[in-house]
Amino acid sequence: MLTTANKKKHLLLINPAPNSNTGAQLHLENLGLGYIATSVRKNLHDTHDVFLWDCSIVDPMMRYTKSLITTVAPEYIGLSLTSMNAYQGLALTDLIKKTNPQIKIILGGILASTLHTKELSIFHPDAIIRGEGERLINHVLEQFDTTQELGLIDVLQETALDVDHLGWTSRDMLPWQLKQHPQTSISASRGCPYRCSFCSIPQSGKRRSWRPRDIEDVVAEMQYTNKKYKSSHFYFVDDNFIVDSKASYERAAQFAHLVLKKLPPVRFGFMCRSATINKHLFKLLKRAGLSGVFLGIESFSQPVLDRYKKRETVEEHLGAIHILNELGITINPGFIFFDPWTSIPEINDTLNVMEKIDFPALQAINSKLTCYRGTDLEKDIIGDDSSASKIGIKSYRFQLKKTENLFDTCCKIFYQHLSVVGEYRNYQKLQYCLGYLHPYFINTDQEAHFLKNYTQCKSLWESGDFIILQWIRDLANETPGRCTDIDALIETSAKSYWQRGNTLAEKIITFSEEYFLDKISGETTEEARLDSLAFTLPYNKFSIDRLFKYLLEKNSKNYLTLAEMLLFYKGDNSISYCNSILKNANSEIISAVIESALLTRNVSLLKMVDHALPQPGTQTEKELLTAKNLLHLTYPEFILACAQHKNASQIEAMPVP
Repeated sequence: MLTTANKKKHLLLINPAPNSNTGAQLHLENLGLGYIATSVRKNLHDTHDVFLWDCSIVDPMMRYTKSLITTVAPEYIGLSLTSMNAYQGLALTDLIKKTNPQIKIILGGILASTLHTKELSIFHPDAIIRGEGERLINHVLEQFDTTQELGLIDVLQETALDVDHLGWTSRDMLPWQLKQHPQTSISASRGCPYRCSFCSIPQSGKRRSWRPRDIEDVVAEMQYTNKKYKSSHFYFVDDNFIVDSKASYERAAQFAHLVLKKLPPVRFGFMCRSATINKHLFKLLKRAGLSGVFLGIESFSQPVLDRYKKRETVEEHLGAIHILNELGITINPGFIFFDPWTSIPEINDTLNVMEKIDFPALQAINSKLTCYRGTDLEKDIIGDDSSASKIGIKSYRFQLKKTENLFDTCCKIFYQHLSVVGEYRNYQKLQYCLGYLHPYFINTDQEAHFLKNYTQCKSLWESGDFIILQWIRDLANETPGRCTDIDALIETSAKSYWQRGNTLAEKIITFSEEYFLDKISGETTEEARLDSLAFTLPYNKFSIDRLFKYLLEKNSKNYLTLAEMLLFYKGDNSISYCNSILKNANSEIISAVIESALLTRNVSLLKMVDHALPQPGTQTEKELLTAKNLLHLTYPEFILACAQHKNASQIEAMPVP
């Protein structure tokens, strides 16, 4: 059990694991809970301790939940609920009440902001915080502390908060986030001025607005995480990193110049709308490290875009795609191919465009609108009473039987026909691998060569995709005599294109490995720190083992990079590699080995460090002793204690409003 000398009350903030049916996801930090933790730590630090536990990062099966509650012994547990984790959240609240009925449950997140109080009652709440919670959480805790008998506290943040007075998010979970997926999430703004009818993200206040943070403070936060956590790849979670205004463009340009001036080589990605893609600006952003852009395209049919109130045109989408492809910036598209009203002409509109541009098409063909509760679309959709309702999601049927049949066929193509085709499965894996490697080629002498081959590879894959897309079009339009057996079509036509694309992709990966090995061996530590992340690629022909063996054989002197890469190593040779690193170690390298050993819970590496310490009484000896003590703790205690240990200096470093 975690205790404090002054008997502070304990607040445990939990992000439940994703529902079992949500599929594979990149589980980035829950910044919302991090901001809540920062607020309590800054404003109620004399009376409350805060602990963060993100199940999607450190406990995806929620095996340690009960021991976690016993360890922390919290008076209060706050949950961040979305439709993606609602069922796990439901199981969690049941467990909390069975473990200790006296614990107060505080609900926050999108579900708490969009569902009615009666619907949220299944989570046994003692308090519901709607909207931004950084101020309200302190108010709720003070009410709990001062009043014995309270009914349900249900509060709403009616006015939008000043984003420059929130401080930086607490990053308790970041070390383990980086271990799984070396990308740091960060927020540079809040709010969205648009009113897309399918969007369920609540807006604070009566007026929808975009609230950008001071851009110098954003870059300062990047500098801090780069120095403290060695973060080199950032993803901005903003709904819109840029909006269509002169001031926003100038801010984005200032951001690029600040990153180039104040940070070592980094990569970053963000979300924005097609209308904001300006070639001159994005060329500058790419020079600063922009590698990927998420575009919520949804459809290439203008009637569909109008139905979603996107306030965008197909022409704007095409212009944005052209510019990003020309600049060599990866496009991550959001798509909604089917909704309750989808018609065959609308499907034809989108297919016509997909077949003419360099764009990932086939993977989007069975995407279906999710009708989230609280959206403008919800009131227009006729509910489907024949299926069980989902928490926070409204089920529906297609209005046109023809569309429903087509959607069912598209699902069968993916989950029954393509899922058993080895060439297609390999294509999906290799496509992911090339997309993973792409950011590390940006702004290098081999970028043009990589992009030329990558484009050719995608062209081959798309040629196979278009055969399937044409079959779907023929089926939708009931083209006589054109709809042959889908399995025969895959076997005789599409497979050969996918296979040729796969062969080229494997050659690109082989070239990439050789290129980065040679490049890293001659780089400074800061340059190598970024490029070495390419070797976290989940592909057995591009392994961290090769990085260690190559650099050690070359005696490249980049031992600090290798010490830091031990964090990502999952093979059987860590002892051997560590031994070679420590033979050439200074205090900085030893500290990096201790950090990697701690976060991977590798006791053997810590034992090796004992023999490499230069002399007793040093800072590294203190770090080693701390690591040994932490490793004796149980799993929940270990995670929470490590977070507290790493956060001690972070709270001091954060700006206080």
